[in-house]
Amino acid sequence: MQNLLLSYYGDDLTGSTDVMEALELGGVPTVLFMRQPDEALLSQFSHCRAIGLAGTSRSETPQWMDTHLQGALAWLKALNAEICHYKVCSTFDSSPTIGSIGRAIEIGRSVFSQDSVPLVVGAPQLKRYTAFGHLFAAYRDKFFRIDRHPVMSRHPTTPMDESDLLIHLSRQTDLSSGLVDLATLQSASRLEAFDRLFADGTNIVLLDVDSLETQALAGKEIWRVRTPGGTFVVGSSGVEYALLAEWASNHTVRAEPSF
Repeated sequence: MQNLLLSYYGDDLTGSTDVMEALELGGVPTVLFMRQPDEALLSQFSHCRAIGLAGTSRSETPQWMDTHLQGALAWLKALNAEICHYKVCSTFDSSPTIGSIGRAIEIGRSVFSQDSVPLVVGAPQLKRYTAFGHLFAAYRDKFFRIDRHPVMSRHPTTPMDESDLLIHLSRQTDLSSGLVDLATLQSASRLEAFDRLFADGTNIVLLDVDSLETQALAGKEIWRVRTPGGTFVVGSSGVEYALLAEWASNHTVRAEPSF
């Protein structure tokens, strides 16, 4: 495949279609596979600029991820897209034993031989917001910190009892982490702060997103620091919305969707 902008692994089917919808509506032809295709099938979608693989890791153990996720990400890496996205739910519900986002990041870092992994969870389009590292989500006509959300704080499998996403991740991985907060993201020192975290080898770099403006800035930074052979990124479909803003801005894709 040539000229691929993005490949992605969705941690469940619903989330995988969420990414596909965002990309298609943003003018990026996308195909989503339920299992790894052979070359004959893949060749039928040479016009696509994004390729997804729907998975089940949201409900799986770290041991399952060690067995299955590594191969899936290695296949996606071989597609040589500019960005490879491990897609998680925008509510970030996960635990050390089920759907461990921390373990997924560890595997992705290994596959891509990448020290620092950008993380974007906020997605205003879905009424999800991150502010100074904390996640907020809507329920009906109100907004709640995720650990006080009427539904997600009571999730039957992975209840969210911590809204600080980096603290939440620290229960799942020993990887180091850092934050580009709202104030920094919108300041003149944005590039310097982001580059410093990468230069210091910070393993997980969370970018706050609370608006379309900060979303666009997050997309600009992710695109700026990409490397040849593909950059591994983790987050909700906020990753796609952020990148779409940047791609429209730099004319990588058409601003208007085409069907």
